[in-house]
Amino acid sequence: MLKAAQNLRLEHNILLLPIDCFEEDVLGRYLQHHHPVVTICPDGLLAEARQRASALGFALPTTPYSQLSDATLTAQWKAIHEHFIPDLPRLTGDVSLTHRLDLAPLTLPHRRLARQMGWPTAESVAQDTSAREEFSQALRGQNHLSTLARLERDGASYEEASRRFRQTFKEEAARLRVPVALGLPGTAPAYASIAYDSELRRQTKPQPAVSPDDTWSVTLHERPDHMVERAAIEFAVTHQSVASSGLGLMLPTMPPDAFITLAELERHFHNPHSSAAIRRLLTRLNEAANPLWSEELKAAIQRASHLTVFSDFPLGLLTMPGDSAPLCARLPVTYRPLQPLTRMMQQQLSAPPAISLDRSIKVLVAECIPVSDPVGRMSRQGWDIACETAAPNSATLTIIQTETLTLEALQRSVGEHRPDILVISAHGTMVGNMAALVIGDEPHLDLGLDRMPPVVILSACHVAPRGSGAVAITDLLLREGALAVLGTQVPVDVRRNAMLMVRFMVYLAKENTKPGQFSTILDVWHHVQTSNAVNDIFDGSPSLRAWATRTTINDRPVLVEFMTSRATGRIRPPHVYEDTERVLGEIADEQGQGDRVRNWFRRPGYVPESLFYVFAGRPDRIHLTPPRLLIEQARPRR
Repeated sequence: MLKAAQNLRLEHNILLLPIDCFEEDVLGRYLQHHHPVVTICPDGLLAEARQRASALGFALPTTPYSQLSDATLTAQWKAIHEHFIPDLPRLTGDVSLTHRLDLAPLTLPHRRLARQMGWPTAESVAQDTSAREEFSQALRGQNHLSTLARLERDGASYEEASRRFRQTFKEEAARLRVPVALGLPGTAPAYASIAYDSELRRQTKPQPAVSPDDTWSVTLHERPDHMVERAAIEFAVTHQSVASSGLGLMLPTMPPDAFITLAELERHFHNPHSSAAIRRLLTRLNEAANPLWSEELKAAIQRASHLTVFSDFPLGLLTMPGDSAPLCARLPVTYRPLQPLTRMMQQQLSAPPAISLDRSIKVLVAECIPVSDPVGRMSRQGWDIACETAAPNSATLTIIQTETLTLEALQRSVGEHRPDILVISAHGTMVGNMAALVIGDEPHLDLGLDRMPPVVILSACHVAPRGSGAVAITDLLLREGALAVLGTQVPVDVRRNAMLMVRFMVYLAKENTKPGQFSTILDVWHHVQTSNAVNDIFDGSPSLRAWATRTTINDRPVLVEFMTSRATGRIRPPHVYEDTERVLGEIADEQGQGDRVRNWFRRPGYVPESLFYVFAGRPDRIHLTPPRLLIEQARPRR
């Protein structure tokens, strides 16, 4: 059950708010669904915070900053246990503060796991401890947990488990998968030049991934701003890694050159773009970001079930050394934008409940482009195909198409239908340094919905650019209440986008009808995004598109042959484009066209457009398999 709980994100809810909001009128409805436990505040607010906490029914005494210590923490956890679960035995081991903030995303989840498992733990992490040592210890703990979970699922007796443990431990080390959270600081130079004065820009320096001096104290708030901001990111990453009982790492500051190259790459898509130029820019991007690749980061990604990245940089576009495709092809990636930092902290710490879409899924497609616009016509045709293809295969997936050429029409439609997934088909536009949606003929950065659907898909161009640090509607919708938002980094072809959306709906319908392949909506999206590599390749030129429809020696079109038989078991996610080219080349060889088709792969080439999408927020909290079933499936077989 501990292993299964890694998919449930069981985090603490921590409200970060000003003292004036700490009252019944603001928090009353929220606290009805939670257990108010303890209030922590600056010393100067102690008397007022204590009075307000008592009125709101907090269980433990209010604690001022100056009294935070190992002794206070131990007393609080003992009081929590006695208040909520007095009849259960307490976990073994001491509770102590984690002083090394840079290593906390690694050490705190491991110490929690050690207490749950009854393993001995060090009371604190020494200042000279290295990241490599802590990472190795955390990895051993995760492997130990997976080994015991497998033996328990198999129903092994104590004697059998003892006999099989060593071999099972080796086997689990090769197949271990755990959630990984990453903190990647860094600001786009284009944004910094607008937001910060020259003196502040001079004071801002790149920071390493770890630093022995990055320690916690009650006077942390008196440090320079960049250290306080770093501590906030470390806190958020730690909170996430503890919630998933996984691994967390802080990375060094993303070099400015990486943002500059990314901005150039995103701009390149605004004009007729060449495959060769995009490959060169992606290579430059990898070179600029090369300092990120520590041995610990590579090892964590190799064992990650998915990545949660706290950053304003799209880490998923980078290619890990040894791979040939970017990270977002290797595994699911979701983003938590860092700016503004206080809002990121509030959103991360106030954890929303998970949502299950296992019973029914209502999709509302809001057409915001006039039908007189060729893009609008093609969008509607694409969604007609989605309705014909996906909806009939599922009794519980409903796709509703509406005409919403004004913001008011969009608001009314969402209020009327109350969808689970809102798809907004619109043009994207840049207004200064802001990436907005065009609804009708007006740009908008917010939707003003009374009830924000949990999932919003922005079927629009460049609504999540990252290179220039633009304020993007993709991120702003998270502040309006969306749990997850899918957006594009670059202008995308409406026909290719329609293909992606149709396939997304088809797989949602399949999972809804015959569950078991995908756990969350993030898993579905990753499968669709990665398996679309073959369509990216065929869209590279008219010659490739024509060849895709030609008949193979098995009397089937090339695309059908590839999808139904040839690709099965042969496409490795870290090499998805390379492997797809190889399999297609084999089919071409059988037709006597191998050299010609392989030349088309290079000239004019193709663009991996499917990879330039960003899933921000918490798509990993939107379950297609009910969370209760995940726990039931984890119970030992008898």
